Amino acid sequence: MITIKTRIRIAPDGTLSGRASGLPRGDHDAEIVLLDVDAKEAKADPADLLDRVRAIQAEIARLPVLDARSPDEILGYDEHGHFD
Repeated sequence: MITIKTRIRIAPDGTLSGRASGLPRGDHDAEIVLLDVDAKEAKADPADLLDRVRAIQAEIARLPVLDARSPDEILGYDEHGHFD
């Protein structure tokens, strides 16, 4: 697959015209996706984002504890704050 970015014009009769450099002459099958560069992305609702974060937190809280050691024990700190 080759990705080509180009500007095209669609005439009132539905015909398409434009230029695409880097392609050999001849007929090519293509799929055209129109990008709306003027449209602004909708901003997410803060309440929805907070709900999603809380759902992730609840999912994590339901996970089993696989290692009951404290973080210091896992890292290997001793009572003086040094690595063992």
